[in-house]
Amino acid sequence: MLSLFSKLLKVLNSEASPYQIGWAVALGMLAGLLPFGALTLLILLVVCLFTINISTFLLVWTLSKGLVWLLAAPIEQWAWGLGQNAGVLAVLANSEFLQFLHLHHTLTFGGLILGLMLFVPVLFFSVWLVRQYRDRIMTRVQKFRIVQLLKASKLAQLYSQA
Repeated sequence: MLSLFSKLLKVLNSEASPYQIGWAVALGMLAGLLPFGALTLLILLVVCLFTINISTFLLVWTLSKGLVWLLAAPIEQWAWGLGQNAGVLAVLANSEFLQFLHLHHTLTFGGLILGLMLFVPVLFFSVWLVRQYRDRIMTRVQKFRIVQLLKASKLAQLYSQA
């Protein structure tokens, strides 16, 4: 847990662009909302092809998986209601590509729709949070005497190794 926290701090304090971290958070959330399958592999391909912070992506993916585990039943009920529309049902049932992506399953369909709805707000909110952290919190924290003392501790050693 301590090493995970140190990696997160290292990413926030790094020279990585806030957009690299924001894309990692948004794509990690989207991958976490989906059951593992072709869509998740497609998201992993995007993460590997572009400059996206992988450790942040994996952390958010894991946290999102835990959240979906708790919210699976409401997501499925919501997706079931959306899928009852005759037009949506016909498209999902008649398209082999959408069946390959398993969008005919309510949890996959609901996770994708929810993820797409939240993607842009999560992206811009996480970019804003990273900028706020770097502009306001990081500079103030570095001035504290306790922080300067902790730099010689085991936490600082883990932080520099991670």
